[in-house]
This record gives sequence, C-alpha cells and structure tokens, in this order.
Amino acid sequence: MIGRTHKTGIAMAIALIAAMPGVASACELFHGIRVKMESGSYRATLNDVALKDGGVKLSSTNGSVSQSSYEYRLTEWLVPGKNIVKINYDGTAAEFTIFARCKGSYDDDHIVDTVTFTSPSSQQLSFEHHGPLEDIYLKADIAGDEGLLDAVKTLQDAARAGDVETILRLHDPMIKEFGRRMGSTERITSYLRSILTSHPAVVEKTLTVTPVMGGRVYQIFGPDGRPPISVSGQTDDGSFSWPGGVYWARFGDEWAVVAN
Repeated sequence: MIGRTHKTGIAMAIALIAAMPGVASACELFHGIRVKMESGSYRATLNDVALKDGGVKLSSTNGSVSQSSYEYRLTEWLVPGKNIVKINYDGTAAEFTIFARCKGSYDDDHIVDTVTFTSPSSQQLSFEHHGPLEDIYLKADIAGDEGLLDAVKTLQDAARAGDVETILRLHDPMIKEFGRRMGSTERITSYLRSILTSHPAVVEKTLTVTPVMGGRVYQIFGPDGRPPISVSGQTDDGSFSWPGGVYWARFGDEWAVVAN
C-alpha cells in the first residue's frame, strides 16, 4: 500500500513562509527533497535526469542509526514551471518530501508534496519553479539526436589520443556553466588540463543514450552508470575520479557536453 499527500504549490509556499516568525519579507525560495528511509534503496530523477544523492545520514546520540534521514537541495536540471521528481523505491518503509524554503533559513519550510512507500513501487512528486533560470542547457535546441554519436566518438577518440584541447572544447558549455556559478572558468580549466595531461583516460565501449529534459538534453552512460570517458588517479591532495561526456545538448549544428 502506498500513500500520497499533495498541497498547493508555490503561491501557498511563499505565503506560508513569509508569515513565519523572523523571516524577511523578501524570500528567495528554493526547493529540496527530504528522505526518510527505514529500509531498502531508491533511485530518483528530476525531469528524467538521475539525481545524485547528496544527503548526509543522521545518527542518534548513542551512535546507532534507527532511520536514514537527510535532505538536499534541487538546484540543477530545473525547468520553468512544473518539475517532476520520480522515485523508484525498493524496500518496505520510506517517505519522500518536496519542501520549499527561503535561502538562508535552516528550519522554516513548507511541505509542497509527499509520497510514502510500504512496498517496492514507483511514484512521483511535483513542484512549480517560478524563479529565474540561467542554466546553459535551457538554451539548447530540441532537434533530435542526429550527429550525437559522431560527437561522442570524437570525444572518445580525443581521449584515446590524449587530445586535451578537443576534450575541453567539447566540454565548453559545462565549463562556462561552472564559470557562471563560481565566477571564473580558470579553476576548472586548469584542473581538467592537469588531470587529462597527466593521467590516461578510460573509454567506455558500450553506451546507452537516453533523452531527458523533454529531449533538450541526452544522457549517455555505459554499464553500471559508467561515463563515456573517465580519468582517475592520485594527486598530492589525494585520489580523484572525473567522468566525462555524460550530458550532451545541441547548439545549432554543434553537440557539446553541458554537465557530467
């Protein structure tokens, strides 16, 4: 048996949060997902893109863990208007909640949507996003996948040949997105050039291509979620692992990587 609770969306969230004690009248709202899981495992997607579980498990004071409970923000792969989170759950007791919260606040939030599980099944949650979005993937064309595999082959051939400049060129939208968020592309460009120059890349031969974001982005993985290319090794700061060529989008006649 499964259960579901749904409340009105963003307008109600803004009204309720604005009325909370100590919250400023100007509220920059964000959404997040809260996980409470007593057993099992799950896979979640946002607008069909696999979510990376960024939650931190909480332990009781005596060190035992009676319930896995954590939350993380939904900041990537958003679209204007309605956004869909799909949960594929394998277990016997879990609850997943979408919450809305003012940035800078840690406790005050409004529950937008909740699903509960008592057996393995799939459900979905939704929320409305009305804030500005500048992510570069939203500027991509929806024009089918012609030429995509040729672009992936170019990337993999460059990885085999150690052609760092071609790898960087094909990741240009991703690098620019990093720069938009962090203020500069210098750090990521220097890092990628360093690891790609000093460590050999692994190329995945078997790939599966899946359209996501309504066909605006294509997700490419090998078996067990392996990326089309990857680089790993040791540095003075410890070990590292970098995936390449995972999320592609088309800009005019050119395909390029928008995220990994």
